[in-house]
Amino acid sequence: MTLASGTEDEFWKIQERMGPVAASQPGFQAVIGGPIANSSWMYFCGKFATPEDMDEWYRSRRHQPVMRKAHTTWFDAFYIRKWRLPADGEELAGPLFCEIAIVPPAALDSSVVDGVVASLTEALPQHNALPFETLPGQFEPQPFQFVGPLEEFPRLAPVRYLLLTHWGSADELSAWLDSGEYKALGALGEVTSQVSVLIRHRAGEREGLNADGSLRGWSRHAAPV
Repeated sequence: MTLASGTEDEFWKIQERMGPVAASQPGFQAVIGGPIANSSWMYFCGKFATPEDMDEWYRSRRHQPVMRKAHTTWFDAFYIRKWRLPADGEELAGPLFCEIAIVPPAALDSSVVDGVVASLTEALPQHNALPFETLPGQFEPQPFQFVGPLEEFPRLAPVRYLLLTHWGSADELSAWLDSGEYKALGALGEVTSQVSVLIRHRAGEREGLNADGSLRGWSRHAAPV
C-alpha cells in the first residue's frame, strides 16, 4: 500500500485499535507491516489459519468500515495477493511465493541494507526469480521486496526482516534455496523460509480483480485495475 499525504497519523492510530479486533477473529495468526527498501510501497500482511478464516475477516462488520475508509481517505494505492500453505503432498506449481525471515541480533544499519539489496538485485535474476509485480503491469526495480524492521503482532523477535520473492516453478525456487547466495544470508542472523501457493478468486468475487483472479489492486490516481 501507499498512504495519502497527511493521513499517516490517523491510519496508524486506527491500526493500533484494530489489532486486538483482528486478533479476536477465529483463525487469526499475525499482522505484519514495515517499510520496503528501495520501493515506494509499504508492506502490510494479515495471516490466518485457513483461506476461509481470511474470508470471514474480510466480511467482518468490524472490518468493513475500516476498508471503506482506507479507500476513501487513507490509501493512494494498494494491491493484494492471497497465498496459502501447500497441502501435505501437494505438487507445487508456480507462481510460488517465498517468504524468508531474517532475525539479526540488532536492527541492520542502512548501509548493510543497501548492500543486501545490491547483492540480491544481482543474484536473484541469475536464479530466475520472477519480476516483482505490484499493480498489474507495474514492477519493483528489483525482483524482490526486502521488508523491515517489522512491526508485528504477536512479536516473534526483537528485530525481524522479510525477503519476499515470486517464482515460476518449484525447481527454480529449490535451486535458489540451495544456492550459496541464499546461504550467505545467514551472516545477517537466523534465517528461515516458507513457501506458499497462489489463491485465485472467481471473476467478480472481489472488487478490483485482474482478469485471472490472482490480484486485486486500486490506485487513486489511475483508472480501476
